[in-house]
Amino acid sequence: MSSASNGRKNRPRSAGNIFQIGKPPYRDQQRRESTESTRKAQRAVADCRMIVQEFNTLVALYRELVISIGEITVDCPSLRAEMLKTRTKGCEMARAAHQSLSLISGPEDGEIHPEICRLFIQLQCCLEMYITEMLKSVCLLGSLQLHRKGKDSCCPSGVDSKTEDSDIPILEDTSSSPTDCPQVCWLVATDIENIEKDMRDMKNLLSKLRETMPLPLKNQGKEKKMP
Repeated sequence: MSSASNGRKNRPRSAGNIFQIGKPPYRDQQRRESTESTRKAQRAVADCRMIVQEFNTLVALYRELVISIGEITVDCPSLRAEMLKTRTKGCEMARAAHQSLSLISGPEDGEIHPEICRLFIQLQCCLEMYITEMLKSVCLLGSLQLHRKGKDSCCPSGVDSKTEDSDIPILEDTSSSPTDCPQVCWLVATDIENIEKDMRDMKNLLSKLRETMPLPLKNQGKEKKMP
């Protein structure tokens, strides 16, 4: 018996119902969103890794410059200028690295990717080393400034005070004449003040970094402090 005899009519299916045009499956949409989110997270971690590595390189370069203080002469304007340039760039990269890590770290008590934890630890170690090198540069510049003042007070006419039979090497000041001493001393004192300011800023940044660290790293730090 046909459907027509029963009073029923078969309605043809529309093309939209057959092929589901314009209605992608919900799971496929979720999968695409998840994939895109993962790619963005991976790019963010890669960018942060590059910033931390660049900061690490600048810290190593600054350390080499600090070691060179007083190596040849009491004062070297070009060395101090290079130290200022490197230190300024290093502070900028440290702030950028902290900002980048803060954006990708996620919830404090949530699950943290091991790579993010590694970047936190690496940035903390670099900051600690950076602060140490700045403190070292302040001590070296200060001691050389005292050496310059002592030499000029003992030899106002610029006569060399070294004894001929002495085997102890004494730094020679070949960068300026005795009349330039007040200006050079002022420049070195200004450099020391600027280094101390940058050192305070980096200490504050280190404190902020420790506050924003993932909870597992915070707990690990507390366990190390316990006797």
